[in-house]
Amino acid sequence: MQDHHPRPRGLLQWPTYALGQLYRPAHTRLETALAAEGLSLRAHFVLVCLEEYGEMSQQQACDRLQVDRSDMVALIDSLERRGEVVRRRDTTDRRRYRLSVTPAGRQAVRRTEEVIAAVTGEVFAALSESERRTLHRLALRALGEPPEIANTTAR
Repeated sequence: MQDHHPRPRGLLQWPTYALGQLYRPAHTRLETALAAEGLSLRAHFVLVCLEEYGEMSQQQACDRLQVDRSDMVALIDSLERRGEVVRRRDTTDRRRYRLSVTPAGRQAVRRTEEVIAAVTGEVFAALSESERRTLHRLALRALGEPPEIANTTAR
């Protein structure tokens, strides 16, 4: 992900700056590649959350993903129209909805992961596999993930 314009060394000394510089173009590439397939990163986040944790309320999904309630409603509306999520009234509290992922949603997760893998490969092409795993592991640790997560999920 080489840029042809040199960046100021006074900024490059900070990992937060370097990570931000890496994030912006990588995120744009990823969103563009996903949109070309009719997919989105935010939808992927919701689907993965539901797939991993099972049925949950919209509020629980908002809390886990740190998404604003109004944004989540629009996102769930879209996923429901696509047949990737089912939204049902909570039987214990009719004011709440319970969300669950459908087989079509699981298929969308697989397709999205293929695109993410391809773009990730492009973004980190300058790094060896070992360097990629190390960077991922360190990023997970910086996020405060426990060592067992950081050491086992880094790709």
